[in-house]
Amino acid sequence: MAEVERCRLDEAHGPAQRLEQRDQPLVIRGGAASWPAIERWTPQYLAGRLGPIEIAYKTSSSNAHPDFRVSSLAGMFARQRGPFARFLELIGTGPASERARYLFTGDEQFLLRRRAGQTSVDPALAPLLADIETPALFAEDRLYTMWAWFSGPGVRTWLHYDNNGCHNLNAQVRGRKRCVLYAPEDLARMHPFPLGGGNPAHNCSRIDVERPDGELRVDAAVQAWEAELEAGDLLFIPAWWLHTFEHLGEFNANVNYWWRPARLVWNLVAARQAVVDAVAAAKLDTSDPAIARALQAIDEAALRRDPRG
Repeated sequence: MAEVERCRLDEAHGPAQRLEQRDQPLVIRGGAASWPAIERWTPQYLAGRLGPIEIAYKTSSSNAHPDFRVSSLAGMFARQRGPFARFLELIGTGPASERARYLFTGDEQFLLRRRAGQTSVDPALAPLLADIETPALFAEDRLYTMWAWFSGPGVRTWLHYDNNGCHNLNAQVRGRKRCVLYAPEDLARMHPFPLGGGNPAHNCSRIDVERPDGELRVDAAVQAWEAELEAGDLLFIPAWWLHTFEHLGEFNANVNYWWRPARLVWNLVAARQAVVDAVAAAKLDTSDPAIARALQAIDEAALRRDPRG
């Protein structure tokens, strides 16, 4: 396993061009260290700012999110609702194995998003914006979405790629996380959930990286990249790279910035996602057996053409 390259913030400037031209991840040490959130975002502070608001949050039978260790789709993507203060209690008290069952992400409630030149801010989470900054590492007019993440120790985000086609800048605000990444060219060896199958999470691998089983494991020949983030660090994840996070801190807070690449990024993952997006745009019924079989055939043919050989 190779370590992701690390640099200081001043070395990363030449900003958008340096990241846009990279085809590998990069850790920018202390890239968010000056943000007020680094000191402020304790559970106590957040409870005071957001405690009464009603939120949805992920739940799991284990530490895995989504919870592909269970058999039902309802269990895989389970959520609960409640006050933010209650969520903070769940991730902050009790055994680590229990605390890891809960996770809040922008899937439930985005922080900010920009579509067709229009910017929307979630009013309930808007107070968080005063404590963070948009890094000057990409063209702000290409900003697509901002998410906030909160968790306790031990959470594992399942191996996946971001299906929005965006570059990803992950800002570690509190706690620590470890990320393992794989290049898009290795998708065929990552065993993604098949198109036309019963699981709609086509951007996720079937591999449980913590409990590999039989053929469902990462091939030893595949190059893995590893990065450990401390509070104040930024991790650049290029568009379409597969990744999985392990949440190491007692209390973890992150902010994600996704932005559209300046130039087309085309690879096996992008082509596969284009098929998924085209089916959705055409409003095809993927439960129709004929359509499902066609999707499976396209997927199998694409994954057989392994660019790694």
